[in-house]
Amino acid sequence: MTLAIRAEVLLWFPILEKILSRLFKPQSQLIIALDRTQWKDNNILMVSVIYQKRALPIFWCLLDKEGCSNLQKQQKVLRPVIRLLEHYQLVIIGDREFCNLN
Repeated sequence: MTLAIRAEVLLWFPILEKILSRLFKPQSQLIIALDRTQWKDNNILMVSVIYQKRALPIFWCLLDKEGCSNLQKQQKVLRPVIRLLEHYQLVIIGDREFCNLN
């Protein structure tokens, strides 16, 4: 994990834990979406939790190349989220760009 990701986890995740604990009961099912988007010159790989038909971004990383991500980057962005949400049942969804993570 890079220093930038550690800082994001240390600063953002405690806030996120508090928000999610108010919205979801422990052991409830969370739908997690993995998606890549292009915003201006930034290629962003994002993990979001689906809540009331909306995707709420919870973690992301900037990709250093244009186009789709690879399995290594997908795992890098999912690992901290899976650890954060260990008290929930997770369903992870992604479109055809994403590798089978089983």
